[in-house]
Amino acid sequence: MIVTVANHKGGVGKTAVAAHLVFRAAESGRVLAVDLDAQGNLSSTLVPRSEMVGQPASELLFSGDRQPRPMATGIHNVDLLPAAAALNNTDRLNLSAGLQARSFLRDYGAEYDVVVIDCAPALGLRLTAALSSSTRVVVPLIPEAYAVDGVASLLGEATAIQEHLNPQLKPADFVLNMVMKQAKSHQRTAARLAGMVNLRQPWLHRRIAVADALADRRPVWRGGNSAAAAQEWRELCDALLADFYARAG
Repeated sequence: MIVTVANHKGGVGKTAVAAHLVFRAAESGRVLAVDLDAQGNLSSTLVPRSEMVGQPASELLFSGDRQPRPMATGIHNVDLLPAAAALNNTDRLNLSAGLQARSFLRDYGAEYDVVVIDCAPALGLRLTAALSSSTRVVVPLIPEAYAVDGVASLLGEATAIQEHLNPQLKPADFVLNMVMKQAKSHQRTAARLAGMVNLRQPWLHRRIAVADALADRRPVWRGGNSAAAAQEWRELCDALLADFYARAG
C-alpha cells in the first residue's frame, strides 16, 4: 500500500502526519518513508542528517538509471529514501521522469507493507509521481480560511491523475490539524470543510508535545507527557490505516 501525504500549502503539519503514519504502521509491518521535499524534514525526523551523507536520495527516482535502495533508520521496521537539495530540480524534468519514478515507487509498494510519501508543498512532477503511484492520499489542513481556498486545486490535481494515470487512487482523506479549542473561527471553518471534503476524526489540536516528540524521533504516544495528544494522534493514525487496509483488501 502506498500513501501520499500532500498539500501545496506549507505550515499545515504535513510532515508530522507523515511521520506518525510511518511510526504507527511500523508497529505491525515493514514501512518505507519516501521524502520528496527538499527541506528533508521527514528524513531528519527519522535519522540524523549526518547519517544521510553518501546515501542514495529520492531524486534518483527521477534521474537515476536504476531504483535507489533505501537506507535503514535504526527504527524497527522503518527504512528511508531521504531527501536531498537536488529534488528542487526534478519538477523541471519531463513526464517520462515522473513515470519512471512512479514505476520505482510501485516496486517499493510490492516490497514493503506500507510506503509513506511526504511531498513538497507545491504542485509539480513530484506530486504527479507520488499520486500516480499511490492508492491513498492524506491532506493535512489547518482550520483557517486560506486553507479552505486551496482545497480545490489539490482535489483537481488528484482527480485528473485518477482519471488519466492511476484509477486505483481513492478519494482524498483530509486531516484537520493545529485546531485551537477556544477559537470560534476554527470551529466555523471546520464545519465548512466537513461539508466539502472527507474530513477525518479526531481533529488534531495544537500541542507542543507533538513537536517535542518529533524532535526526539519518536511518535507522540511514546515516552511523552501529553495523554491527550497521544490519544488523538494514535486514534487518527489507527482509523486511517485500518480504513486503508480494509479498502486495499
